[in-house]
Amino acid sequence: MTSAALLLSACAGRRVRTPAPEVFRISSTVADTVSTERLAPGVLLHRLVRNDGPLRAAVLDIDLAACVTMRAVKGGPTTVGRMTTSALLQSLPATTRPIAAVNADFFLFAPPGVPVGALVENGKLIAGPIERPVIAFDPQNHPFIGTLSITTTLSSPRGSLSAMSWNRPRSATPGIVDAAWAQRLDSIVRPTARLLVPVSSRGTPEQERYRVAPMPDVHSGIVTGDTLVLIGRGTDAVSNGDTVTLRRSWGPVTPFNAVGGFPMLLRDSALVATLDTDGADSFRGVNPRTAAGVAMRGRRLLLLVIDGRRPGYSVGTTTRQTAELMRDLGSVEAVNLDGGGSTAMVVRDAASGAIRLVNRPSDAAGERPVGNALAVTGACRAPHQPR
Repeated sequence: MTSAALLLSACAGRRVRTPAPEVFRISSTVADTVSTERLAPGVLLHRLVRNDGPLRAAVLDIDLAACVTMRAVKGGPTTVGRMTTSALLQSLPATTRPIAAVNADFFLFAPPGVPVGALVENGKLIAGPIERPVIAFDPQNHPFIGTLSITTTLSSPRGSLSAMSWNRPRSATPGIVDAAWAQRLDSIVRPTARLLVPVSSRGTPEQERYRVAPMPDVHSGIVTGDTLVLIGRGTDAVSNGDTVTLRRSWGPVTPFNAVGGFPMLLRDSALVATLDTDGADSFRGVNPRTAAGVAMRGRRLLLLVIDGRRPGYSVGTTTRQTAELMRDLGSVEAVNLDGGGSTAMVVRDAASGAIRLVNRPSDAAGERPVGNALAVTGACRAPHQPR
């Protein structure tokens, strides 16, 4: 067995002082062979081959102190729709200098492509969080893996109301739907719905003023423009005709980019206790996998894909084995992303701009259209310093 010592590098010309590079060593217990390709300053691609299994995996090893930015990619302004990871990377403007991407969150088939968890793309909230983990990045590109929450407070002279969901239309509890939902509100939700019409004096995306109005019977049930729809029972604190101030707050971090996943794999370098009970038996079993992890006090990001369902080439891993591999690669916190036939890693050739697929997806048709992706670009934002 062989091991590789790989030196992380930051892009030249940075004006901020960053910690001295550390040596990343792939243990001989992780893979029988390792090959490495430099995709861009601060971005390495490692290919791992393990004869036992057999198993083939690829790791994007990203130095967040370099000139890179992580970005959630949906490929459109709404929750619906599916595209391949290749097409999602290709959809990014050339000015952002796209480098690579992996498939991200699980998604619904009806409505098609709606992400199961949170989706925030370059500061735009597309789908609110649920009780599932995310990998998120703040405006300074600091990573966070854990559970997000969002609270929307509507304040009027007669009282206040808290809505705990965004673009998750349910009738039982208060929530907000905006134009990104892009679908007709169903007959169960519509009887509880009221319009929130922007007033002329606009504020910020986190604090704006609206007038509450009944939803007309002739309304299509599709939200358009800047109008919001308040849905759910228990909204009596505001009445039609009220002018309300809407305040939106996140916890424990405010994401600038975020995608969902499930389940958590690692917390503080330890395997999560519920790994053997999260999800169905078939889900926890041997499958192709995609995962994300952070290491080096938040300086390094690891995006892992593992091929599977290909006897003689690569069989895949269980969720527990995926967690163990992420830990062996150095991750302290890690989350599982969508896997199975969705697992894909793509990279962009810096010279030609061509997109190439790194792994071998398990679907007979090849790369599967997915709900969103997590991409790394060469566009610099505010200087990143590990926290």
